[in-house]
Amino acid sequence: MKKLNILQITQSLGGGVQKYIIHLCAHLDRNRFSITACFSKESGKNQQKNDIPFPDACRQTNVPYFVVLMQRAINPWKDFIAFLGVFQQIKHRGFDIVHAHSSKAGFLARVAARLARVPVVVYSPHAFSFDGPQPLLKKFFFIFFEKIASLFCDAIIVDSPSEKKLALKFKICREKKITIISPSLKLTDYHLTITGEEKKEFLRTLGIPIGNRLITMISRLAPQKDPLTFIYSAAILKKNFPDLCFLLVGDGPLMDDCLRVVRKMNLSEEVKLLGWRTDYKTLLQISDVFVNPSLWEGLPFILLEAMIYEKSVVATQATGTRDVIKDGENGFLVPLRSPKPLADKIKWVLDNPDIAMKIGKEAKKTVEHNYSLEKTIPMIEELYHQLFNKKKNPAPKKSKKA
Repeated sequence: MKKLNILQITQSLGGGVQKYIIHLCAHLDRNRFSITACFSKESGKNQQKNDIPFPDACRQTNVPYFVVLMQRAINPWKDFIAFLGVFQQIKHRGFDIVHAHSSKAGFLARVAARLARVPVVVYSPHAFSFDGPQPLLKKFFFIFFEKIASLFCDAIIVDSPSEKKLALKFKICREKKITIISPSLKLTDYHLTITGEEKKEFLRTLGIPIGNRLITMISRLAPQKDPLTFIYSAAILKKNFPDLCFLLVGDGPLMDDCLRVVRKMNLSEEVKLLGWRTDYKTLLQISDVFVNPSLWEGLPFILLEAMIYEKSVVATQATGTRDVIKDGENGFLVPLRSPKPLADKIKWVLDNPDIAMKIGKEAKKTVEHNYSLEKTIPMIEELYHQLFNKKKNPAPKKSKKA
């Protein structure tokens, strides 16, 4: 069987999208696939500090890569230059399959790959750009371009059933073009490794009193992730729980706003803004409750990572998240942009530790049964081969009866 030559391309800012692509590069069968990665020169400037730099990750997985100049913001002239660069590289390298990730690379690479006559073009949005609260004109703009770009690909891989429903609701493409394959974890990377003494020492390094309970959010500090709701809920909980410490881990365009609100609400002792941390897995292990207040998602890796560590998760009813969390069974769901319901649910978890522990164990089972790479990588491999074989061996057209 011919080894398929595949390009994984993104305009990456790190985070879940980069982790997804690294998983593909590391675990796709090298006997069946030859893999190349592409990302933007701009990605290094915005690298999250808990991420392995993309070039290093490619070298570690023995995957060749090239870079092009793409930027996240829309700029017609720069985007046209980026398109030409992507087209030239794809045309020159002769890929059998181009798999584009997220909205910017998703649009440019889909069009470029089809014009370069690549046999199979696949797209993973990892959260549609038109999802979540935003002005109607902006939403219409993103929907329009997603519809146009869908004409240039053979399949769209969505992260969750609710993301598929969203695509169908706005008629992005025909249903048969959509496949659900969720992001997944390499389960052996998530062992409980920290001891009680190590936890105490770790808390000391953070300046947190021993015995305090930790409520943690780990995310890019951007409007999509809504970190301000996390801070507002901390202000509510502070009144009844003097032993709580709130860890806000990450950085981004809302960092200054978060600092301002923390100071304004006199929460400097309770809320610690830690920036990006390479030891985020340790922070997850020592936390009592994990909070994910996002307004929209594809399906966040950090949610699965908290669940595999048996954390009590309180999350919003965002796209993707609500497909993983079954309220009251393996976690808890609250409405979007709702500090009081979020605080009330965290309070309930803290007041009912025995039930919360059982729910945390169910959370781990959910990830083990449904979100492991051992399950999802073969699904992607099979999709690649099905699409390629269909293009190379099309079904004969039915002859019309005279």
